[in-house]
Amino acid sequence: MRAFTSTLFALSLLAIPSLVRAECRLNNAIEDDEKTIEDREALCLSQGEDSWTFALQVSMVSVPTFDGDNPFGGVAGHSALIIYDNTCMRRGVYSPDNEGNDCGIDYVIQEDWLPYIITVTRINWDVGSPYFYFTYANGAYMIGENGATCTDISSGLRAEQGCKSAFPINGEPE
Repeated sequence: MRAFTSTLFALSLLAIPSLVRAECRLNNAIEDDEKTIEDREALCLSQGEDSWTFALQVSMVSVPTFDGDNPFGGVAGHSALIIYDNTCMRRGVYSPDNEGNDCGIDYVIQEDWLPYIITVTRINWDVGSPYFYFTYANGAYMIGENGATCTDISSGLRAEQGCKSAFPINGEPE
């Protein structure tokens, strides 16, 4: 009986890693009438017919509440991953917050209009130092490589950063 129980316990441990690394699928939060052209180069820069942009936009605003019991009562933030086509038209906006639960990375974005799946493998949503790593087709993309940058676009009481990386819509050449 003890050997049987030990075997069952060992088998149950084998199943845990697959549960921990489950992919978290993100859904598009915009409708067709919300697909607008982005004119801020911090989020999108048109680079040619075959080049699309994957972006991260994070922001935080702090309005004084003068409430000593709740010093962060006036703080609100927003974060989203955005896909822009070659004309910088916003095609998709994604956020784990929109899903009602953040099931954690890897975040997966799959759309009928994308030939391949985007998988975000690392991300920092912090407005002070945002970054992301993602894979698409046979390529890997990250902030700091191949012109992928983050830019401070803050104004007034709003802290905001835009990060962007171009990627070939049809995948990297073999």
